[in-house]
Amino acid sequence: MDISAGPTPDARVPSPQAPQEHEEPSSKPAAYKLDMGHQEMERLMEELENMYRSAPTTNADHWLPAANIALLLCSELGYEDMDEFEAALNGTFGQFLDAIPGVETRRGADGTVVAFRFLPPVAPSEWVAKRWTVRITDRAQLWWVLLKSPHARIEIPALEFEICADGARRIDSLYNHVAAAIWNLAQHHASGAAADLPAEQRDKMADCIAALQRLLDVDAPWTLVVHDPSGTSDFANVDNVEVERGVSITFD
Repeated sequence: MDISAGPTPDARVPSPQAPQEHEEPSSKPAAYKLDMGHQEMERLMEELENMYRSAPTTNADHWLPAANIALLLCSELGYEDMDEFEAALNGTFGQFLDAIPGVETRRGADGTVVAFRFLPPVAPSEWVAKRWTVRITDRAQLWWVLLKSPHARIEIPALEFEICADGARRIDSLYNHVAAAIWNLAQHHASGAAADLPAEQRDKMADCIAALQRLLDVDAPWTLVVHDPSGTSDFANVDNVEVERGVSITFD
């Protein structure tokens, strides 16, 4: 999902505000963990992006007031009050914003997050290709969060399997990225279109689905590689991710 463009402005969303002079960009603290394993977190992320995209502005590089958006989200998602809302986040709204890949925050004089923006798209002339290699040895790693840019593809070399670049921006756990691919492949395997394929090809498809499901159990180590010619994908809450910059990436 490209957040630089969106539907007609939503009157619920406050107009973008430029940060005050005393506000400084904040670094993303490592203590808070963004948990995309819960469906509620996915719903919150989707609503946040919709609010940002529908803000009444023609400028893709705009900032929104964090406190106002937190109150709107609390109301829209049906929480009783901010305490219940932040309990669902397992932290403050500022910590939540700090942890989202592709989001920049600004802090006020008291150190709290006062404004945020989704980073605008990078012009192709400024792309720096990157490749991230993750060695999965523990199931907990599958809950690491990946911002997959519209241009990125995910490769699982051991299975010669690839999740292609689909033009959509997605923030989700590694588990959910792979699980979505399993679901899509299973749907295709069960469809009428697959029924016309040779039996051998259908069997290979079924074997691939089963192999992907086994990977999610992490009974043995395996490797996941993210290739992004734009370099705008990003990880959150991760350690030991090998990153190569300026690599030559093709999509053969």
